[in-house]
Amino acid sequence: MLKRFFSKNDEEPDNGTTKERQIHIEGQDEHVQEAMDLLAQEDQDDLDEALDEVNETVREAARASLRDLRLMQEGHCPSCGHKTLRQFLFTTVCSSCGWFSFISPEEGKSHIHLQSGRTIECGTTFDTKGDFVLGITSGVVRAKVPKENVEYIEFSWTDEEIQRKRESRAKEETGICSWCEKSLADDGDENIIVYAAFGTTQMRYVFCSSKCNEAFQKQYPIRIHKNCYERSCLDCDLCNKRYLGEDETFLKLLEQGKV
Repeated sequence: MLKRFFSKNDEEPDNGTTKERQIHIEGQDEHVQEAMDLLAQEDQDDLDEALDEVNETVREAARASLRDLRLMQEGHCPSCGHKTLRQFLFTTVCSSCGWFSFISPEEGKSHIHLQSGRTIECGTTFDTKGDFVLGITSGVVRAKVPKENVEYIEFSWTDEEIQRKRESRAKEETGICSWCEKSLADDGDENIIVYAAFGTTQMRYVFCSSKCNEAFQKQYPIRIHKNCYERSCLDCDLCNKRYLGEDETFLKLLEQGKV
C-alpha cells in the first residue's frame, strides 16, 4: 500500500523510450517501426514532431482523466458538472443528466438477453463505438452482438463479490490507517492527521494511533528544509498544495499550546 504514497516526482523524466507500454496491440509493432523509420529517413524533424504530438495527446488525455477524477471525488458529474452523483456498490449515476459508470462482475456472470429470446452468457460485457456489445470470457471475445438486437443485459454477482465490495466501501467511507491499514472505525482513539510532501506534491495521511504515526515518520523521514512533521501546513509554501491542511493534528496541538 505504501508504494502508492511515493511517486518519482523528484526523478528526471525519461525521453519516452523506456516507458512501459500499458497495452500491446498484436501485429502492430512492425507497422509502428516502419512508420518511424520512414519519417526518420525523410527528415528527423518530422519524426520528432510526430513523437511530440503523441506525447502531447497523452498529456491531454491525462489532464482530462485527472479532471474527471477530481470532479468525481468532489461529488460532481464529469459530464454536466453538477454535484448530483449518487454512489452505489458497482455503479455511479448522475441524477441530473443521467451520466453513469459501472463495472461488470469479475467472478459472476453477465447475460446478454437478445430480442429473439436467446441468451448469451459471458464473463463481462463492453459497449463499443461501433454499436456492438462484446461478450468476453476469460480474456477472450466470445460474442459480438449488434446493440439493436439486445433486449437487456443482466449482471449476476456472486455473494462473495458483493460482500467484499460492501466491506471495501465501508473502509473507504471510514478510512484506513496509512501505516497498519486497519479500519479507522475499529479504533476508538482520535485519528492523527498528517500532511507531508516527499516530492513536490502535498499528501494526506491518517493514522489510528500515535504509535503508527511515529512508526511512519521513522520509516519515511522528511527532507530537513521542509520539515513537514514539525511545521503547520498553513505556514508553509514549499510544495504544491492539494489540501488546505486546516484539520492537521499538529495545528490543533499548536493552537492548544501542546507543542
